[in-house]
Amino acid sequence: MKKDYQIWNILHDGALVDLQGNIPGELNIKVEIEYLANMLNGQYDNIFVKLENCSLFEYERNWSKDEIQIYKTIKELDGIEPALMALSCDEENDYLLIWDICGSIKTRYDSAELFLENGDSLSFDELYNASKEYWRNFGAKAST
Repeated sequence: MKKDYQIWNILHDGALVDLQGNIPGELNIKVEIEYLANMLNGQYDNIFVKLENCSLFEYERNWSKDEIQIYKTIKELDGIEPALMALSCDEENDYLLIWDICGSIKTRYDSAELFLENGDSLSFDELYNASKEYWRNFGAKAST
């Protein structure tokens, strides 16, 4: 389905703190991921993801094994605590499943674009290479 779904695996431990847009439509997501954003030119704290033609973005929170709450709109997710977090992503039949610390996000979109805080485009390869460098140096003095 999505060749670019791997961005969610690279944004591991990134908090999805600000969601702006409409479903269906364009969805802009601010991802707080200082350790990775700092690896990019400009020493940023956040990476922005723009989902084009997003037709699904639902969050299923597991309060307990017997209590589940489903958030079906962006407005319902505004200010959610703890913030949504991208841990990993799997491709399902017709959507992506992004695992979170308290549940999972189901999403479907045509394409994803990445941006730095200053508005500059960020390619998948730049993000991937920064992540690869960070994890290669993890625990070393050079890592953040």
